[in-house]
Amino acid sequence: MNTINIETAQNVLVQHEVASLGDRILAYLIDTLILIAWVFLWFLLAAFLSDGGTVLIVILIVFVGLPYMFYHLVCELTMDGQSIGKRTRKIKVARVDGGQPRLGQYLLRWILRPIDSFYGLGLVVLLINGRGQRLGDLAGGTTVITLKQRLQLKDTLMTQVGDGHRVRFPEAVRLNDAQASMINEVLNKTTVVNRVALIEEMAAKVRTAIGNNGDGLQSWQFLQSVLQDYVYLTAQQGQQPTSR
Repeated sequence: MNTINIETAQNVLVQHEVASLGDRILAYLIDTLILIAWVFLWFLLAAFLSDGGTVLIVILIVFVGLPYMFYHLVCELTMDGQSIGKRTRKIKVARVDGGQPRLGQYLLRWILRPIDSFYGLGLVVLLINGRGQRLGDLAGGTTVITLKQRLQLKDTLMTQVGDGHRVRFPEAVRLNDAQASMINEVLNKTTVVNRVALIEEMAAKVRTAIGNNGDGLQSWQFLQSVLQDYVYLTAQQGQQPTSR
């Protein structure tokens, strides 16, 4: 899966997984089916409520045309970068420079949506770009990322942290999933003869990687704390546009 690096406000590069093409297509199809069902419902109601012309036109404009036009824009503004289809597939819109997408960026994505739909132009740009960006994303400085890995990582590491967890090493976000998995593996190798040496070696590497020595903590405590902070921070980022 393609990845993209997003720089946070703390000047830390966090690696995000770009939403797969399959997830984006499925999200699009789900949203399209919702819109088709909505239009069909109101056409049926209009057939019963119409007085021969005026009421029908008003109903179609207000209850069909406007929701159809503004569906994606309103959803992304009110659902933190997601439509119903995106939420179903656990993907969302994110800024490539970190932070929450602004109104203008959502507007650019929405305005250019018809152009992206023209003969599948947006799909072609997505395939060529490699950063999860169609024309609307390129213009708005956004992309679409997946939220799935954060859930998978938490389950894989079997490291549970509560919502009230206090972060001691915010630099833990400089690690990646592979490094976090290695830390977890070393901490859980309880039967190896040289476990203490392994922990010391891993702790030394992590101190260098995050730029924090963890003064006052034993090596195993340091690794455990960093791992917990990593899971907590990346899970939080997975709920925001700066998620991985």
